[in-house]
Amino acid sequence: MNFKITKKQINTVMGHISRLFSVTVILPIYHSILLEVRENGIIVTVTDGTVSMREFIQDEITVYETGSCAIDGRLFYDIVKKANDTVIWIRQENNQLKLKSDKAEMKLVTIDSEAFPHISFDYPKTRFQIYSRMLTEAINKTIFSANDQQTRPVLGGLNFKVNQDKCIITGTDSYRLSQVARSVISSSEICITIPKKMLGMQTALFNEDEELYVYFDEHKALMANDNIIIQSVLLDGVFPDTELLIPKRFDTEIYFNRMALLEALDRTSFCRDDGITIVTFDLLNDEIVLTTESKEIGSSIESVSYENVSGSRKVHFSCNQQYMIEALKAFDTQVCVLHFNEDLKPFILTDSQDESHIQLLLPTRRH
Repeated sequence: MNFKITKKQINTVMGHISRLFSVTVILPIYHSILLEVRENGIIVTVTDGTVSMREFIQDEITVYETGSCAIDGRLFYDIVKKANDTVIWIRQENNQLKLKSDKAEMKLVTIDSEAFPHISFDYPKTRFQIYSRMLTEAINKTIFSANDQQTRPVLGGLNFKVNQDKCIITGTDSYRLSQVARSVISSSEICITIPKKMLGMQTALFNEDEELYVYFDEHKALMANDNIIIQSVLLDGVFPDTELLIPKRFDTEIYFNRMALLEALDRTSFCRDDGITIVTFDLLNDEIVLTTESKEIGSSIESVSYENVSGSRKVHFSCNQQYMIEALKAFDTQVCVLHFNEDLKPFILTDSQDESHIQLLLPTRRH
């Protein structure tokens, strides 16, 4: 293996690849990347055992000799980031990889490429088509509700349910739920749950004006363009039926200015117990009254005007302040709608211009 590559090009690729570097891995080999130098370019592969990625480099390189090896990914990236020249010369000699830039030369011990996991990047037959910009927007509006814990693995990603060119994307941790619906092109009925780690990477890997194909079978999901392939094992388990979780009728609908409520909620964040702020909402006269209280810290009360209200004016509930803030930040419009039934039943927030965008939260009991 012997090639030269610009610092800019290798750093761009390693910036993508490094998103899969993890401190907690099952096998030490997952700390490594696989470099495959071919006559027409270089392939860089990385995996954490669940999500895998491959990127092909064919610009700004000169190949002198083909070959392959595995190398510690973090150390390799650290070296190329600090290189003091615009071009880096990389070559393998015996069991060492030499990286030379300007007057500096670094050596890394290599690993036999046969020790790197064999990963099939074959494209599954079933797919749906969506614009990258539209998928990124949908992910950003839902991914924060996916579970970070391992108690229910199927909640650790987003569920994609496609039927008749409509894709419903949902995330939930059983305390809150985020959902959007977007148009896609597909001839199949689809219901898959993709880990949030892969989806979080998608937003950084693909240009927003690209048309993306999402391929999948019963085992994995895969996204690709001309140079990048990213795939993940699908999450096992049955994703909750959101049709049963989202209420269809409400006693009260409150139209309010999103930013005004966000700013008021942010001012309550100092009032925490065990790192959590519980905020109480009351509808009084022509205002929404926000109240927080902590025995150890203090309390706050603030009123926010609303635009309009329909139905019952008897509104009183408490909820996790951070959950409410994240839900409100997912909207783009100036006016949102709060749909409410009773103080211990789920309430939802919707976009005044896009009814398919739903943020559902469970109220919290005040002790």
